[in-house]
Amino acid sequence: MKRSAAGLFAIAAAAAFLSVPVQAEETYRFGGGPSGGAWHPAGSAGTQVLNERLKGKYQFQYTPSGGSVENVRRVSNGDFDTGWGHIGQIFQAWNGQGQFEKDGPKHDFRIVAKVRAQSQIFAVLADSPIKSFSDMKGKVVNLLSRGSGSNVNCENVMKALGLMDQINARYLGFAASARALGDRQIDVFCSAGVPFHIPALTQLSVSKPVRYIGLTEEEQKKITSAYRFYSPVTIPALKDVQGQNQPARSIAYDVWWMVSKDMSDDAVYSMLNVIADPKTLGQLTKTAAYWKDLSGDFNALVEHKILVHPAAARYWKGRGMSVPQMVVKGY
Repeated sequence: MKRSAAGLFAIAAAAAFLSVPVQAEETYRFGGGPSGGAWHPAGSAGTQVLNERLKGKYQFQYTPSGGSVENVRRVSNGDFDTGWGHIGQIFQAWNGQGQFEKDGPKHDFRIVAKVRAQSQIFAVLADSPIKSFSDMKGKVVNLLSRGSGSNVNCENVMKALGLMDQINARYLGFAASARALGDRQIDVFCSAGVPFHIPALTQLSVSKPVRYIGLTEEEQKKITSAYRFYSPVTIPALKDVQGQNQPARSIAYDVWWMVSKDMSDDAVYSMLNVIADPKTLGQLTKTAAYWKDLSGDFNALVEHKILVHPAAARYWKGRGMSVPQMVVKGY
């Protein structure tokens, strides 16, 4: 049976079309946080939203992590494509200092958003005889899991005050720390506050009231002088934390959203366009409140001389934010 030229052409065209591979989704790894902390549920919820909205174009794989130290190291090395980090670890990675001294300065990452501010909390049971930091000498102080940003911040405070070798340090995780404090297995629980709360500690206070230990003004200045990425803050009395009835001086620091150089400009823009959309952000914060204060306020990075991704600057400028041009630069 003869086939017409037109028929043969149609068959050939169809075969050629079927032989063209479908473009695969670009896949990116999102570094999260440890179980029991605020980053773990927030990162998981965020990647779920990204995958729903960007299906067919980008796929984000959520990976739990030890927290800020691991995220910063793995994003800067390209093992993670994106994740959150405390300014302390980001600053040290950028400059090859502290825990990142052996790595050397790392500039293969950029900032895309300010996530929120945190404070550092040192808590005791309300009936504890510990009233000050000097009272912690010889006591069992939990400094949280090694490898987490909270652990680094706890140790920085202790080192700046000359107390690190005068306490009995423990390194329990978030949930285990609260249980240990309630069972009086530790005397002091140190961790990051969001901005002034630790969920496990707030829950504990319902049955066993807790109290935050405040720094003196002199102690506060020692810490902020030793580590210039910290700023002074006063934690107010908190109605929902039973026992925390008086203000307490502490330190504050920012959490930033990072991306590695391996993320395409369009992926960075699309990621922000989904998550930072006010409507989406409002819905997301109902599930994971940690996202609530996400913004394009990069002013603090001017002092730290850490760079913002150009695609992120373009997104936030489109939202009406003023982005300092001096910190916007590609790779």
